[in-house]
Amino acid sequence: MKRWMTAIASLALAVSVLSAPAAQASNGADESAVAGVRQATSAYHNLDAATAANYGRLLPCFDLPGTGGMGQHYVNLSLLDATVEASRPEALVYEVDGNRLQLVAVEYIVPWSAWVSTTPPQLYGRSFFSNTSLHLWALHAWIWRPNPLGMFANYNPNVKLCPGH
Repeated sequence: MKRWMTAIASLALAVSVLSAPAAQASNGADESAVAGVRQATSAYHNLDAATAANYGRLLPCFDLPGTGGMGQHYVNLSLLDATVEASRPEALVYEVDGNRLQLVAVEYIVPWSAWVSTTPPQLYGRSFFSNTSLHLWALHAWIWRPNPLGMFANYNPNVKLCPGH
């Protein structure tokens, strides 16, 4: 029994040691993958530039108290189809801080009505999340605000909750 427990412990240690560099490499790969979208969206820190590029405020601010903020979405409705281009996100996500909006993320959106495959859309090696209340597929990329839950998590504890929460 002792030999069996030692073997399992050794295997678990080996797996954790071998997994650690892969996780670090994945974070680096994520960072290099989104470098182009950072460059493509850097002008949208200025909300006037975003609205001039056809991004408009859509729906109220989103958050999940106890998990984190998401923010106010500005969406380019002309991009809502089955095509996803990394450098042309369908939505820009802004943290609401009083009267100031700060760009914190981008979001890729595919309406259910436009997606015919049985598998979710993918980008950056990640599957989109199925949003049942809005009938769409979505993938956030927290490229302007680090997210301890991961670059592609839906909510970010480093983003303020919406006003009133």
